[in-house]
Amino acid sequence: MTALLEVEDLSVSFPLQRGLFRRGARLRAVDGVSFEVAAGEILGLVGESGSGKSTTGRALMRLVEPDSGAVRLRGTELTALGGRELRRHRRHIQMVFQDPYSSLDPSMVVAESVGEPLEVHEGLRGKVRDERVRDLLVRVGLSPRHLERYPYEFSGGQRQRLAIARALAVDPDVVICDEAVSALDVSTQNQIINLLEELRAELGTSYLFISHDLSVVRQLAQRVAVMYLGRLVEEGPSQRLYAHPAHPYTEALLSAVPVPNPGVQRRRERIVLPGDPPDPTDPPGGCTFHPRCPYAMDVCRSVVPEPTPVDGGGTVRCHLHTSGPVLAGGSVLELRAAESGAATDTGS
Repeated sequence: MTALLEVEDLSVSFPLQRGLFRRGARLRAVDGVSFEVAAGEILGLVGESGSGKSTTGRALMRLVEPDSGAVRLRGTELTALGGRELRRHRRHIQMVFQDPYSSLDPSMVVAESVGEPLEVHEGLRGKVRDERVRDLLVRVGLSPRHLERYPYEFSGGQRQRLAIARALAVDPDVVICDEAVSALDVSTQNQIINLLEELRAELGTSYLFISHDLSVVRQLAQRVAVMYLGRLVEEGPSQRLYAHPAHPYTEALLSAVPVPNPGVQRRRERIVLPGDPPDPTDPPGGCTFHPRCPYAMDVCRSVVPEPTPVDGGGTVRCHLHTSGPVLAGGSVLELRAAESGAATDTGS
C-alpha cells in the first residue's frame, strides 16, 4: 500500500522556563517518531496523557515546529515549506480538535465559520460559499437551516459535526482527529465514529485518529501505533495488536479496556503498572519504559531497542523480542501464560 503521509524521525521539544539551574533545558515531547498513513487508511495513535500524541499531530500541521525529522504529504516535504507555500499545502491536511466548544469562533454564524476555509483557499464568498456550506452540513448529518445559527445554539455532538464539516471543506487528503470524541457522551461518540467511517468510505479521506481510549480506536482504525514518553513502542494491524500485543506497555493498556461480557470481564487480569511515568524532562536511559516494566532486563536499562518485526504485521521496540525470553514474533501474553503455568506446576 502506497504511503500518502510519511513521518520520519520526527522530534519536538519545548524550552523549560522555570528554575535558575534549568535555564536552557528542554522537554523532549516527541522523540524520533516514524510512521506512515496510506490513502483511505485510519491510523490510531494511542497512549497515556503526556505521551506526545497531540504534539505529534500539531507538529504535522506545523502548529508547533519540529526540531528535526521529515513530514511528507504526497512526496512534498511539509517541514521545508514556509509562508504562502505552507498555507497552500495546509488545505491537504486538516485537523479536528478535542473541544467542540472552543473549535468554532462564537462570533461567527455557521456559514462564516465553516465557509472560512473556502474563502481562504478557494476565494469563494456569498451565495456560492453558502451553497457549498449547505452541502457540507448535509454530508455531516446537519440541516441546511442551521446556516445562520451561532455555535452556542448547538449541542456538543453537533458542534463536532460542524468542526468536521469545516475540516472537510477543502477536500483534504488527511484529517488529524485529536481526541475528537473524548469530550462527548458515549452515544454521541458512536455517532461521530460512524460519521467518520462513512466519510472515509465516501471520500477516501485518510485519518490520523489520536486518542487515549483504546476501545474507541478499536472501532475505527485499521492500524494502531502506541506511544510512551514521546516514542513509538509498537505499531501494527489492529486485529493483531488487540489480540496479541507484543509490548508490555500495550499489554497493560489493553488490560484496562472493558469488555462487554461481564463473565469474561470478571475473569480478566488487570495489569497495574508500578510507579508513575518518568519525568519527561529527565527520561531514563535505554528503554524509557523499563522502570515500570515487569519483564525489564539489564539491557533495557542501557540500550534503546530498535524496531523488530512481529508475526501478524507491524513492529515492536522491546528487547524481549531479541535478547529476552520472547523471541522475534512471540507474544508478551504467551510469556505471561508460560510464567503462570510454571508457577502452577511448582505449587503442585
